Amino acid sequence: MFRSLASQLTLCISALFFVATVALFQWYFYSSEQFANEVEQMLHRDLATHIVHDDNKLNQGIIQPSNLKGAFHTKMLLGPEWELYALDVNGKVLAYSALEGEVKRDKVNLAPIKQYLNGQPLPLYGDDPRSPQTQKIFSVSPIIDANTAQIQGYLYVIIGGQKRDSTMALLSDSKALKDSALILSAVLIFAFIAMLLAITVITRPLKKLSQRSLAYVNNDFTELNARHDTNQHYAKFNSTEIEHLESSFIFAAEHIKQQLSQIKTTEQLRRELLSHISHDFRTPLTALNGYLETWLISHEKSHRPELIQLAHKNGQQINQLVDQLFELARLESGDIQFFPEPVNVVELAYDVMQRLRYQAEKQCVQLSVEVDSTSGIIAYADISKLERVLVNLIDNAIRHTQVNGTVKVEINDHKNKVEMSIVDNGKGIQQNELEAIFEPKYRATNSQGSLTNAGLGLSIVKYLLEMHHSMITVSSQPGIGSQFKFELDKAQFN
Repeated sequence: MFRSLASQLTLCISALFFVATVALFQWYFYSSEQFANEVEQMLHRDLATHIVHDDNKLNQGIIQPSNLKGAFHTKMLLGPEWELYALDVNGKVLAYSALEGEVKRDKVNLAPIKQYLNGQPLPLYGDDPRSPQTQKIFSVSPIIDANTAQIQGYLYVIIGGQKRDSTMALLSDSKALKDSALILSAVLIFAFIAMLLAITVITRPLKKLSQRSLAYVNNDFTELNARHDTNQHYAKFNSTEIEHLESSFIFAAEHIKQQLSQIKTTEQLRRELLSHISHDFRTPLTALNGYLETWLISHEKSHRPELIQLAHKNGQQINQLVDQLFELARLESGDIQFFPEPVNVVELAYDVMQRLRYQAEKQCVQLSVEVDSTSGIIAYADISKLERVLVNLIDNAIRHTQVNGTVKVEINDHKNKVEMSIVDNGKGIQQNELEAIFEPKYRATNSQGSLTNAGLGLSIVKYLLEMHHSMITVSSQPGIGSQFKFELDKAQFN
């Protein structure tokens, strides 16, 4: 019943509202009573003094209990709410205006009386002789001997005695009090209804957001309805926090949708990659097994060494494919460490050219390095990974360049960057394929179908350059050639 936010807020705020209301009324009645007592005690401050002054005996300092009862009775006719007591210097009750048996205390504490006579702030409360536990406001005056000027006792007057309490009890059922209670109850009910309405208005957007979230989950995170408030009266009361919460939910939902789309795309690519890999493995494995079976079934005298050479070549192709797959997997998972250092890119380019020179000579392709500076150019890079980038790009250029073609590495020294380009005059790439050639297993239409190339080299290049915070770009025209270009940070020396 109290699982919803609105009901929990209603219960909590109602409890706090009730406690606050009770505390407020308690404080109001207490402060009102204190104020009324202060006013009444202030008005009757000299009451006891006037009574002592008007009584001949008390004015002379003579306390005669038998005579005081009659005088006290006369004074009570003038003030029915007064209760008069004659006390000795120790606070013992000597005479009083009550009937026999009504007085429950035979002694009154003198501390409040002395505070009163010393002018302490009002209201002050003293012992009520008619009640062992009750204290009430009072007026008091010392009774002084006219001859010796010594205090003989005190005239102690309780203001608002039992007659006043009895009268107030009789009036507790009066129409005025009933009307006040009815008005107060109506105000509290109205405040409670207003509070329920406010809670409903505040929590309505949260309820709608919860429903949208549940619908989004039930739709497998594929459909998110745009925000639409069916009741503009409630929408304009939405708080900034709720608006931000809804915006955050929409942003998170869109992000989840993009992530799911990427996951589906990645899964599709993974399946395509497995399909291509199985095909790439199957071709050299079939050839390898075929050459070996031919060699095995042939007569020993007719064993041809070229069969073993072809089988070995296919084995190398399989080994190269496995190495590329493992390297790409490690790059995608971030399992390769990066150790940048100052690298002389000119020397590195010549080393790579020398390494691939035999392959280029077999295809009658000329290799060269062009540098716009006579001094060495130092970049800040991981030398092993940069070497891998150059090997893949130059190897790719050699394979796609015709006989008597050229492949060159251009190195340009800029202010804070080193620009490197691999340029060939080979077959070129179609414009609609330029953005796809860096995807794993993608083979452009200019591919020669070489088994040694599984379509992973350019993907590896892209990942390695991203580790250097660099991006590779390509420009190409079919029949004219291609240019792969990237930049590296220059090494800074203090």
